[in-house]
Amino acid sequence: MSHYLAAGLALSLAALAGCQPRASGPAPQKTMHAFQDEAQLDAFLKDAAGPAGAPAAQAAVPAPPAPGGGVGEHGRHLVLLRHGRLLTVDIGKDQLKLVAEVDAHAPGGDGQDQLVVAGDTVALVGRRPDGTAIALFDIDAGGRLRYRASYQLRAGAQAPALRQIGAKLVLYSPLPLAAPAPGQRAALPALRGWLAGADPAAAPFTRIAPATRIYHGKAAPDAQAGLVLHSVTICDLAARTLRCDASAVLGAPARMIHMASEAVYVWSAPHQEDASASLYRIPLNGGAPGAIRVTGVPHDPSALHESADGHVNVLVGQVGPDRLALLRLPLTALSDGSDSAAPASYKDLPGFSPQLRSRFVGPWLLYGSAEAAATPLYALRCDATGAPQRLALAHPAERIEAMGEDAVVSGHGQGALHLSSVRLGQQAALANSHVHAIAEDSASVRHAFQYTSQRPGQGMVGLPLVEMHQPDAPEAAVSVVYLRNTALKLRELGTLKAQSGERHDAGAGVLPLFVQGRVFALMGDELVEGKLKNGRLREVRRLDLAPANAQ
Repeated sequence: MSHYLAAGLALSLAALAGCQPRASGPAPQKTMHAFQDEAQLDAFLKDAAGPAGAPAAQAAVPAPPAPGGGVGEHGRHLVLLRHGRLLTVDIGKDQLKLVAEVDAHAPGGDGQDQLVVAGDTVALVGRRPDGTAIALFDIDAGGRLRYRASYQLRAGAQAPALRQIGAKLVLYSPLPLAAPAPGQRAALPALRGWLAGADPAAAPFTRIAPATRIYHGKAAPDAQAGLVLHSVTICDLAARTLRCDASAVLGAPARMIHMASEAVYVWSAPHQEDASASLYRIPLNGGAPGAIRVTGVPHDPSALHESADGHVNVLVGQVGPDRLALLRLPLTALSDGSDSAAPASYKDLPGFSPQLRSRFVGPWLLYGSAEAAATPLYALRCDATGAPQRLALAHPAERIEAMGEDAVVSGHGQGALHLSSVRLGQQAALANSHVHAIAEDSASVRHAFQYTSQRPGQGMVGLPLVEMHQPDAPEAAVSVVYLRNTALKLRELGTLKAQSGERHDAGAGVLPLFVQGRVFALMGDELVEGKLKNGRLREVRRLDLAPANAQ
């Protein structure tokens, strides 16, 4: 797996599936309660139904994107998922050569399947109306692909949140339980698989979350408010036959999820506007989940961070009228869900904004507004031992990203894209500002950010840009700008552009790739390589990945 795809995922989970539970961080004094057996689970489902049952909870859950998306690496080959086709490209010996192409289209998909490469296995994971589909392919040293088998996870119809940790595939899926009844057990998390040519409907499901791995709080959840089974499934991609194990928590609908390196967090509340909620922590090692009652609403998945000192930190809004706070709890505070976070756990913060952007970078929390032309950026250490620092930006805080151990904040202003470097040491401080001019006829601009460290204090930035020259137009100018970071000073190296004169869908993926010391840009159906010479990045080769029969 490439450095790009594996950043932050170095944790080994070799004993995850079928292992004995062990502590993940400080062990909580109490945990949530599992059902003792299938009979007890059936009794709960029967009692929860009541005379009329409850409606299914269907709220969409904000979730972090999977690292890598539609790109993976295997030896000297890039593995790409483009428009329902699985491709391998040989990048060895200074070349770009298409090696293999197979149809990866699956009926009923939403076109947003995610790709994972683990050893000699390529997995495609995507949402289907009847659950989550996982298709496995073998890949050899020559980049050749061969379909192996398909599997279906019965875990709700919402697209799963996904993370790869080594050869383990971790998925979070919410399963709404409509009108619970004894027969509802047939809808609980399960797995089935079939080989090429087999009838999927004939394959039997095998439960992967027995009653003893389904948890609830000290008080039974209120089914009338909408009951959801929050399932975390771990699949072993190293095995020839896919094996998956799941744990699940019964509760109200999720309002936010966060996938940490050792656990999945779920912020749960009966209704979107509810200030009273529960925070669940579901460990990835088979241990029992913990829970605590909380107040407020996290803005997005990046607003939660499990720090190395054994605490969970959450930036929450709506704890009062136009108020903002940092909720900081030791992991031992999450127990059986009957306790509430103490008022002292919330530290009031300045700078509330409906368009808030935030990011945890190392021991720091950074946040600011994406609304104003110029905005303060606030910096606070996670341990909240000091007051928030107020740093004056000359532009909105549209994106906040890590740049090594420091950070960069980007935003538009006065016909340009501004990037402000932030030094994070004993104190936070604005270090430098870089301005990238935008075409005068651009009606709107979208940008992203990708960084690769090369040595302490030095690295390279890939800045994908999509410039719309007409409002709501389907065509756009697509490019990736590359910059050198040296001691937090950014210098432009050059730009790789999508082919001029051709139509480019503004919604197509634009992704900088840093692979094996080389620099690429994936822009729609074009893979472009750049090379540094005399301090400038220039295009050296290009590969068209569009289907041969494309219009």
